[in-house]
Amino acid sequence: MTEQVIGRPVRLSAREIWAGGTRELISWFADHPVALGDVLDLSLTTLAQPTKDVARAADLIGEDVDGRLVVIEVSLSRSNNSGLGRLMSHVSALGAETAVWVADDFAAEHIGAFAWLNRSGVARFYLVQIQAFRAPSGAVSHVLTRVLGPSRLVQAAEQERRSIVERSELRRAFFDQLNSREGGTASATRGESSVIHQLTRLAGVTYNFVVEDYQSGAEVRIAGSGERQEYASAIFERLVAQRDEIEAALAPDALLWESLGPGHFRIALMIPGGFASAETDWDEIQLQLVEAMGRLRRAFKHVLRSLAKSQSQTRAPTALQRQSRQSN
Repeated sequence: MTEQVIGRPVRLSAREIWAGGTRELISWFADHPVALGDVLDLSLTTLAQPTKDVARAADLIGEDVDGRLVVIEVSLSRSNNSGLGRLMSHVSALGAETAVWVADDFAAEHIGAFAWLNRSGVARFYLVQIQAFRAPSGAVSHVLTRVLGPSRLVQAAEQERRSIVERSELRRAFFDQLNSREGGTASATRGESSVIHQLTRLAGVTYNFVVEDYQSGAEVRIAGSGERQEYASAIFERLVAQRDEIEAALAPDALLWESLGPGHFRIALMIPGGFASAETDWDEIQLQLVEAMGRLRRAFKHVLRSLAKSQSQTRAPTALQRQSRQSN
């Protein structure tokens, strides 16, 4: 019969277990990355001590399965401002996306600081407490406890933010290359799906390049806000009235006629391929875009000029009448 020992384990200082100090614990983590990965709920593919050349970078540097850099600060004492400052310096200098602070205990202000940092979304921040215990039998062990980490909601929001940023940067790169090829002067604003190619003689009417994930196009964009909504709507209606003539000039391709909201309209000639297509295909897509823009401008050239001319003729009598009233 196995002898049962009943009693309360005694809490020890972590330094009593790790007689070699922090360096010994750091080496143990480097040899047992799974132990830290399990408590963090992260799959660490690498975990190692930096070389002497970057000894001040961090106590441990690792990488997770998604290729994100992880930096770790280790202490066998209670958290202090110096440790917090070092860890934040590591995150900033290395551009790390995950930061872990292992300590014997954490002050309330440091727990609050990490909770705030996780809400900021700049990186993922974890606090891990290392505790040592002696069982009634005399056996000594240590326990790793995750004190704080990003919530699943925060992580989901961060993944969404990362996706948006990556898409915006990819779209900007596509626009920059297109702009350089086309010789335009307009630059893409991050987050926008279109960029002005050329103005027309009609206020609020522009030729635009529009680029989405897997399709692109050349468009006539009509925009009028506030008091100019009726003006924009009238222009769109005039163009719709000449739809057969315009589309005949672009046959066999079809045009997309859309209302984007009060006072905002687009008439687009779309082609397959966009900024999310393979970059090796960008050249061909952009050549087709430039050709589509040329065809669109030729199809709308006389129609838009006619509209601009009729508007100027409509305004002329009004100006003459105003001048006549002033002279009288």
